[in-house]
Amino acid sequence: MLSPDAAYLDAVAAAIDTLIDGMPRSEVIRTSLTNRGALIKTRDLDDAAAISNSIAPEHLELSIADPDALLPKLRHAGAIFMGKHTCEALGDYCAGPNHVLPTSRTARFSSPLGVYDFQKRSSLIHVSQAGAQTLGKIAATLAYGEGLQAHARSAEYRLIPE
Repeated sequence: MLSPDAAYLDAVAAAIDTLIDGMPRSEVIRTSLTNRGALIKTRDLDDAAAISNSIAPEHLELSIADPDALLPKLRHAGAIFMGKHTCEALGDYCAGPNHVLPTSRTARFSSPLGVYDFQKRSSLIHVSQAGAQTLGKIAATLAYGEGLQAHARSAEYRLIPE
């Protein structure tokens, strides 16, 4: 949990201590929180967003008054739950997003499982003659660097002699 409010973090810690013993899986929860949980005081919400981006959580609850204001600062999370009324359980069971989410910081470069994972797509590349003059030189240099002379020559073939 990330928050700039130390009193709020203390209240959450106290609530955890009060509630955990009444849970049927209290030992599992306690072990998980001990090994993988943290209550972190941040300078402000911008700092919290930066730390969250580094963590790249599978689930991110924005339990703040204006979650939309913080959203543009968040780049890496599997599923983001907006506002104090939107708990993770609603996303897991009711709200509709896929529950197959990127774990272990992979939200930095991966998305939740979605319809695009089951569709075949093709990339379309269209370069003009003028564009080929610039990109061809770059591609040739990189291809020669990789030892792929035929690739380099195919790019050079499209260059207009100077």
